[in-house]
Amino acid sequence: MWGRRLHFKASLFLSILAVIVLLILISLGRWQIGRAEQKQVILDLQSSRSQLAATPLSNLDFAANELRYLPVSLHGKVDAEQQILIDNQVRNGRAGYFVLTPIKLANNKAVLLNRGWLPIGANRANLPNVDISAKTISSLGRLDHFPTVGIQLQGADQLSDHWPAVTQLINLHNVAERLGYEVLPYQVLMDTDQQHGYLRQWMMMKMGPEKHYGYAFQWFSLALAWLVIYFVVTIKQGVKRDEYINKEST
Repeated sequence: MWGRRLHFKASLFLSILAVIVLLILISLGRWQIGRAEQKQVILDLQSSRSQLAATPLSNLDFAANELRYLPVSLHGKVDAEQQILIDNQVRNGRAGYFVLTPIKLANNKAVLLNRGWLPIGANRANLPNVDISAKTISSLGRLDHFPTVGIQLQGADQLSDHWPAVTQLINLHNVAERLGYEVLPYQVLMDTDQQHGYLRQWMMMKMGPEKHYGYAFQWFSLALAWLVIYFVVTIKQGVKRDEYINKEST
């Protein structure tokens, strides 16, 4: 038994299948590493910009720069009659809305001020009261992108007919067309110490880079396990074939 020779025997089909699966597993691991590196860049950007003083919104060049997470100050006229609710926003396990209030700036443009989160009522026909008494507002906050989803369903970016208008995603073209004036390409997340706001637990990142590294380790482990299984199976095939040939020869 100790003299048994181990031979590598594998069909072309099995070898091609093994290579394809191995490449897929390795690609998934590398993709997770890429995602982790992207998340780390975002965390570094958040950290560096959180130390900055607030910049007046009117001083920023929105066409030339990446301004996400930049602290800003704004002053403008409140368009209380045309507010927007972003649906399907979950906080503490409960569904609700983000309340976006258009603030008309001195340059004839507007920015959507995210005043925070409110829960849904007994049913979606009863929208929350988002009235704001202020005619003008001065506020501090941070610039951010609008919420996104993994898979966008058709019509998800359409605004409902009534006010406040309900939507699942912000489409700037649709919003500007509905409001009747130009809207800046960022929302302002109102700081927690500012007036006229609701629940403001801003989730800047749902998954940190460490989880992506963990997922990458799992994919690479599966790739290694798959490679081991492939060689174990093919070597056993070779041994069995040799045993069969030896029996036939005797």
